[in-house]
Amino acid sequence: MYLALCLLQKTMSRRNSRTIYVGNLPGDIREREVEDLFYKYGRILDIDLKIPPRPPGYAFVEFEDPRDADDAIYGRDGYNFDGYRLRVCIPRY
Repeated sequence: MYLALCLLQKTMSRRNSRTIYVGNLPGDIREREVEDLFYKYGRILDIDLKIPPRPPGYAFVEFEDPRDADDAIYGRDGYNFDGYRLRVCIPRY
């Protein structure tokens, strides 16, 4: 599932390139915690947090600038958060 969601596409729209997928989130995570993980990379416009009945959860984080999204991917992909190794990439729609 991770690979399917994280295939990079060079012909993405500007909005998509500003949005990142964050996977493998703990089931008890809150939107504020996701914001705390990513605010240092740039201005966040939206966080769409999805917590299914069975973890792991995932989120889509939209930045104002596509360069900030790229920085967040490089800075947080593989990051250990509360025992969960985060998967961060450009989503495939």
